[in-house]
Amino acid sequence: MSVIIRPMLVDDAMTIRRQASQRVQVGLEAVMTPEIAQDLINGGEAWTALRDGEPVACLGIRETFPGVQGVAWAILAEGVGSAHLAITRHARRRIAESPLVRIEAIVRTSIDAECVWARMAGLSPVALLRKFGALSEDHLLFERVR
Repeated sequence: MSVIIRPMLVDDAMTIRRQASQRVQVGLEAVMTPEIAQDLINGGEAWTALRDGEPVACLGIRETFPGVQGVAWAILAEGVGSAHLAITRHARRRIAESPLVRIEAIVRTSIDAECVWARMAGLSPVALLRKFGALSEDHLLFERVR
């Protein structure tokens, strides 16, 4: 079982079976549409990790201010399992090599795996965002600044 990482296709984001914890973002139900998937592809860099031909993750950096600043994002599938290491290494490498001055991610403090993954991807925690988002949950801002 090997993991192949290639540029993301719209269908990848539409077919991935997201982990339950990833179905809500900043307190809102995250619904994937072909338009949103295409925007992720067009808005920076977007990758898909495949195991046995099946998408186990989509990830990338969405440029909020093109050429300057972006948001690291990832959609992990149910049963990502051992592919997690290759996915995390890829994310860490892309974040480290990115010419963007600032890359950030905002994760829920109540989901330990989100905080751990942001650290493993090379981001550093910088600020607690109390009662953030539609459900007023505590979040943590992570960043990498050049």
